[in-house]
Amino acid sequence: MSQFKVIASSLNVRRGPGRDHPKDGALPRGTVVEPTDLSLSEDWFFINMQVNGTPVKGWIFKDYLVPLEMEPPNAETPAWLRTAESEMGIKEAPGSADNPRVIEYAATTSLGAKDDAVPWCSSFVNWCMKQNGIPRTESAAARSWLNWGDRLDQPRKGCVVVLKRGNNQALGHVGFYVGDGASTIRVLGGNQGDQVKVSNYPKAMLLGYRWPS
Repeated sequence: MSQFKVIASSLNVRRGPGRDHPKDGALPRGTVVEPTDLSLSEDWFFINMQVNGTPVKGWIFKDYLVPLEMEPPNAETPAWLRTAESEMGIKEAPGSADNPRVIEYAATTSLGAKDDAVPWCSSFVNWCMKQNGIPRTESAAARSWLNWGDRLDQPRKGCVVVLKRGNNQALGHVGFYVGDGASTIRVLGGNQGDQVKVSNYPKAMLLGYRWPS
């Protein structure tokens, strides 16, 4: 099985493949792992290794890992991407409730939605930029980022990725580039499965890469 790198600030190691299982430690960001098994749900990896001389054995959640072959070589992590990584796991509240953190993201846009069910991918990118004093679009529209910063012909780690969403030219998705494969782009973003996480998207959906001016 391939090697992967932990991109969360801390990744829990559990006794079974699920969040309901007890924790048996955690892996710090940057740890390289080589899983030996995959859960039936294909969401969890099993590891049996040593970290700084200490045996570590258990299950870790796949969404907080990046395959090493997808990791851009010799790339530093920009400040806004570190901010985004620290928010991984934030998700919409169940039912009619609203997660205050998602509402905080939304407050950085002119729309200022008060309902965490309102699409918030652009709100998340705006919030991450605001935390680092970087000008932002202040728009809840994902495609607003196509007019922000400078266009990149090739992606850089942490650059803003703008993607299509269906055939409607008014809709889209936006997040941060963390790597790619032959036909996919690996994106860390908000409102991906109703949470902040890393997901793969077909390169055919790409509209553009952007970098702060």
